[in-house]
Amino acid sequence: MKWVIIIANLAAAGALYFLGNMAGSAHRAHAYSVYKELQSQHVLSERPDYDVEKRLRTIANGGMYSLWVAKIGSGICIANAVVIGFLLRKSRPDSKAAISN
Repeated sequence: MKWVIIIANLAAAGALYFLGNMAGSAHRAHAYSVYKELQSQHVLSERPDYDVEKRLRTIANGGMYSLWVAKIGSGICIANAVVIGFLLRKSRPDSKAAISN
């Protein structure tokens, strides 16, 4: 039963990391598609002193908080697996106590 919990924790760590990356990528893709849509509709006024694409990239990097949360959650799952695997060992019956009973 202990190994099932360890494997579940490691699978959860991998899933959290994967989903965090997906969320960050989706946020960046959405910001870029907004830029392209505004550009194709000629809504943006291109000024030489202001780079709209660069600004939207900095906005898109704000979505990286989901990756940080996923990394922290993955670390917690891995730490939990380590604690369960190494620190919570089954106590073995003492051979002397078993003989005397």
